[in-house]
Amino acid sequence: MSDLQKIRERIYKEEKIDQVLEALGCWGIGTEQGGKLFVAGLPDGDNQRSVQIKNTPSLTSNIRSKGITGTIFDVVSYILYEADTEEARKSSLSKSKFWLCNKLQYLEYIDDFYKLTAEKEKPQPNKWLHKLQQKRKKEELQSAENEILSENILEQYGATPYLGWYNEGLSIKTQKLFGVGIDVRSDRITFPVHNRHGQLIGIKGRYCGDNPIIEDKYKYIYIHPCNKSIEFYNLHRALPHIKELKEAIVVEGGKTTWYLTQWGFRNCISIEGDSMSEEQLILLKTLGLDVKFIFAYDKDKNAEFVSKEAARLKGRLKYGVFDTKGLLKEKDSPTDKGKEIWESLYQNKFKIR
Repeated sequence: MSDLQKIRERIYKEEKIDQVLEALGCWGIGTEQGGKLFVAGLPDGDNQRSVQIKNTPSLTSNIRSKGITGTIFDVVSYILYEADTEEARKSSLSKSKFWLCNKLQYLEYIDDFYKLTAEKEKPQPNKWLHKLQQKRKKEELQSAENEILSENILEQYGATPYLGWYNEGLSIKTQKLFGVGIDVRSDRITFPVHNRHGQLIGIKGRYCGDNPIIEDKYKYIYIHPCNKSIEFYNLHRALPHIKELKEAIVVEGGKTTWYLTQWGFRNCISIEGDSMSEEQLILLKTLGLDVKFIFAYDKDKNAEFVSKEAARLKGRLKYGVFDTKGLLKEKDSPTDKGKEIWESLYQNKFKIR
């Protein structure tokens, strides 16, 4: 068996097709035919199904929009080395092999010539240490967990819908669904925070008193603190709908998810901030290759900010909700002006590369 065959079979067995496509800069990576076919868009293309790789040991591949047929090596040759003819792809085969083996750390298959070339061009004496640190960091992120609180804690806050939010349009039914209560000691409307498994990990409070300093600087605080950066608020409720719709709407604040849920958009989750952590990025990737992501940030985040934030989630189909018609004001969330405005923004979302 040739090295090329061994490499293809190893990529298949180790389930690294999506990793290769992501490293090539492809977008909208997903599967079809019950996982038997990987599809993606070319880095500079508009067709989400242009690149197709069969999930078999041979890794038979096509770039449909360019009329290219071959294997995963031909996909690499076209994207990285602009090999748009069969002759050019044959000529760049060694470079494509080297690139793949280097990316996937299949170093035993790299030709001696290219080994020497790589060592001369990029001497990295501490490369092993950097990789070890990256691996440890990822393991730490994946193993981090919040302390689980007893559900009995909620009894001291009760189930007390807030009239002010009701007058704004947040129904009593929705407030009960999200566990809205009250902490009379701190003049705060409360609501529970759960992890991805639906376990209670914190209580958040929104100030409703008449002290302007507290209202300005401490509007929201955690009465029972938790590490919000390793979870998405509302993920436990949204997950079944995300899996069904193959779509996740990512917003900044928990209250935005309440309105979206009330309006039928139950596939929504909140960062609880304006920038995703590394753990949150890992969580998004676990939702599946075929899930598309809609980033609907507040008005004060411009298109450049949202695009850069979304670009950190590599290899997935991404859209941004941008207010290009002046429908929102200043720091409005995308739900602050009502259901009709939200639906207009959602229907006119833009693809992010």
